[in-house]
Amino acid sequence: MADGVIVPTDKLTSTAEVLKGLSTSAGEIQTAMAAADPPGVLWGGLGLLFMGHYNGKADEVREHVGLIVKAFDSQHGAITANADAYRRLDEELAAAFQRFQDKLAGGS
Repeated sequence: MADGVIVPTDKLTSTAEVLKGLSTSAGEIQTAMAAADPPGVLWGGLGLLFMGHYNGKADEVREHVGLIVKAFDSQHGAITANADAYRRLDEELAAAFQRFQDKLAGGS
């Protein structure tokens, strides 16, 4: 007879925490990128011609990093919720089995 499905909720939780850490790191990268934008005065006269192109590409990168932050946050939340659901299910099944054993033993 098989032992059933075993879900290592501790591993799910630790994986979720890794994703949360990656989200935090990506958020810090996003913040650092905004702080690293050169002010217009640094571009000089000729550089101002390229500044618009640079700003457009920098905005795209910031948007992509923002999507990465959201994705890591989303996965962190989903995995955490799954681990919590598995833990609750285990507790509920253990309680139901205990009630069953109690009834078999003549309890109520």
